[in-house]
Amino acid sequence: MRKFLSVVIPRYRETEKDIFPLLSSISLQVGVDFDDIEVIIANDGDGAGRLEQGFLDLFWMEIRQVDLERNRGPGVARQAGLDMARGEYVIFCDADDVFHNVGVLGALMLEAEKNAPDMLGSSWLEEILEKDGKYRYITHEHDNTWMHGKLLRRCFLTENNICFHPELRVHEDSYMLCIAASLAERRRYLPITSYVWKYHSESITRREGAIYSYDSIPEFIRACSLAHTVMEQKVPGQMEYKILQFTLYNYFSFHQPGWQTPEHSGYLKDAEEAFVKYIKPMWHYWQAAAPLNIAMVYNEERTKNFTGCVESETVWEWIRRLGLPI
Repeated sequence: MRKFLSVVIPRYRETEKDIFPLLSSISLQVGVDFDDIEVIIANDGDGAGRLEQGFLDLFWMEIRQVDLERNRGPGVARQAGLDMARGEYVIFCDADDVFHNVGVLGALMLEAEKNAPDMLGSSWLEEILEKDGKYRYITHEHDNTWMHGKLLRRCFLTENNICFHPELRVHEDSYMLCIAASLAERRRYLPITSYVWKYHSESITRREGAIYSYDSIPEFIRACSLAHTVMEQKVPGQMEYKILQFTLYNYFSFHQPGWQTPEHSGYLKDAEEAFVKYIKPMWHYWQAAAPLNIAMVYNEERTKNFTGCVESETVWEWIRRLGLPI
């Protein structure tokens, strides 16, 4: 049966209680024909189990399940769901998150049907638990790092062999979206808030005071570098800008106040070593770049990632300290 939208959900330890809010937030959507929507739950092995059909029958849309024999992480689970999808478009959700409101899918599907973009983005909210027990929300717009709130045209992905990397258990979304954003000829952004990344203290990204933001960065750098290798073959003309952007993104990130504290010095050392290791094969793009191009990207990245902060060393001092040739 024809489907317009496939909602792919990787699931590992989430129970019926955990996934109920997400499935409800889909089933409560207005202005959509549920015959156009399918949900694919990818059970990521090692005791994930299958959700009971009686539970799935509570919801309006068709829900299918695919089972992985062993736990291999959300990227492999998402890929299994994507391989099974029948929709013209696909959107990826985490099992313990929710759509922001009941009009989200209708708005996204209408925009996709009207303009047929390869990628359609929207804003999404990151839920943070403060020390006083209250929640606050950070708005994310125009990002290519997280899967949240994005529709991807399925034939665009298959025609360009854009997949999740099977060796990446974290930052698999950064890898996939980096490639997709570079290859997409038609990209659109819908200025709505579509998705809420809920706070869960035991999740990989929120554990131990969100130390993931520091200890996973070497893997983030590796994921982006794997994507750069693919992009160099497919869109070589974009590589100078990509390497300038990636270098300056890391420069400004590593000079954020949080990275400069004594307790994070070990993470900073590991991250900078990973950056040097993975940037070396691409460093010639930086060396060949015109000073004006470097300055333009420097200003872009500083505005996006370093507003209100002061660098403790210039970018050229940082590059020399890392031992990279200028």
